[in-house]
Amino acid sequence: MARKTSPRVAESPGCLPLLKMYQRDVAANPSRWTQVEAQFLSAMWDFDQNFAIGLANQGDNQNGKGDFFNDLMALLLENCSGKEVGGRGAVPGLIFPNHNLDTSYPKSGTVEILVETKIAGAPKSIRNPQQKNPKGRPGSSDLDKRVKEVGLKTIDLKAEWARNAGQGRGPTSDLITWLRESKPRAFLFLAIRVVDEKDFDRTVFFANAANQMMDGVGLVVYEPNASGDGYQARKVQPHLELDRVLSRVCTALRILP
Repeated sequence: MARKTSPRVAESPGCLPLLKMYQRDVAANPSRWTQVEAQFLSAMWDFDQNFAIGLANQGDNQNGKGDFFNDLMALLLENCSGKEVGGRGAVPGLIFPNHNLDTSYPKSGTVEILVETKIAGAPKSIRNPQQKNPKGRPGSSDLDKRVKEVGLKTIDLKAEWARNAGQGRGPTSDLITWLRESKPRAFLFLAIRVVDEKDFDRTVFFANAANQMMDGVGLVVYEPNASGDGYQARKVQPHLELDRVLSRVCTALRILP
């Protein structure tokens, strides 16, 4: 299955480190996060250096790297599951009629698997000299809002799936149990750049909060290394490890027709 990345990543000079990594991975055919993590950290470091000096603009930072992370996750899912996945628009929920999905399966008809992706955190940039923290914007700054948005989408889509099933299996007073038992299966992948321990703790807290609403949350947390010439990944709880959750999604995709 041929894959291509988003127009911004493909065309913007500031996103060139991301495009190069994606193209290498398309050729290498990886199927696990552990096979691409080191490349991801290197590409994100190069991209953030571009952003810090103004070569990458705010659009690249807000949209380009998010598209890149979503494309990378879709590539890994397709390679490990053998199923074609993709984004969708105007998917109806019980309350809201037009949900946009980052990655889903199948690409038409009733959604069985939903995967949302979020990437956050950025270094201080010459475009924003008033940034108070010299290490940049904390990755957890808006994470609570992003988690609430994804949680609402998940509940709304599962409630609509239950309504269409016509078996009286809508939301109950035991919301957590109902979410676990209802379709579509919903997952969240997070890539968060942190600036300090408080930022790291908040990130893990919100990832665990999301994990109560989703069928699984995969998290990679990264920060500048001690020598200041690259990023290093932080260890997270096993149930949040991106490679483990990615494997769960692959298994769920494989058993579907």
